Amino acid sequence: MTQLSYILMISCVAFMLCMSLTAGTAAIDKPRGTIVVVAHRGLAPGYPENTLLAFRHALSLGVDFIEVDLRMTKDGIPVIIHDDTVDRTTDGQGGVDTFTLSEIKKLDAGSFVSPEFAGTRIPTLEETLALVTSLGGKLLLDIKSSSDLDCEKVVRLVERYHAVENVVVGARSVEDVKLFRSLNPNFRILGLIPGVRDIKKFIEAGADFIRLWLNWIRLYPPLIDQAHQLGKPVWITAGPAGRDELAELIKLDVNGILTDLPKVLMALLADSRKSIGR
Repeated sequence: MTQLSYILMISCVAFMLCMSLTAGTAAIDKPRGTIVVVAHRGLAPGYPENTLLAFRHALSLGVDFIEVDLRMTKDGIPVIIHDDTVDRTTDGQGGVDTFTLSEIKKLDAGSFVSPEFAGTRIPTLEETLALVTSLGGKLLLDIKSSSDLDCEKVVRLVERYHAVENVVVGARSVEDVKLFRSLNPNFRILGLIPGVRDIKKFIEAGADFIRLWLNWIRLYPPLIDQAHQLGKPVWITAGPAGRDELAELIKLDVNGILTDLPKVLMALLADSRKSIGR
């Protein structure tokens, strides 16, 4: 064997060993081959999104994580609401950051789904942490981009509830990834990448795993493999996608799915495990 051939052989072995090691990291909180079920906006059909009622119900189903959206009130209190205004999900109007906590707590955040939920309030992050930790649940915090959001306040509040190990931070920029890593290096960070070309940037900044959109996967399924080859798990935001599309995602070896239909996804996963066991 020539020296060049020997070097090439050693390089190939090293490459294959590296790939096998990174493949072993392609999961979080679950054994490889299983999927983390994330209740998107804390949803289960029929419940008002991003409310304590929805969170309690989703956790009763046995989901792995509750995903919530984080914004700041006018007086600097982190609250849970998806939109930057209260118009869609409450009986009020205006930007979230134009309300003080006492003002936003007067809004009805349940009647838009059903009269039976009248009087449901927008929860604070602290109320959400208190509930979810008391029930043994885990949180994914979607940190909405805002100059008013005090990230350090969010981190210290999570620490106060001794919930760092049970909270994943969703960061929307490389700067936010670095900021949260500096505030507490023990946080796990999900890179909410703005585009398909940003996977490597977020990983290099310190993201522990990557979120991709379902429509990206529809157009280019190999994106999942790209992240896996860099040694990182992939979570997919499927939102309202139905049973058939969720079944297809399961086949693509993703590591987590954010879904509006957690019960449907969990039933599919149970069926999949049964078929493997046959």
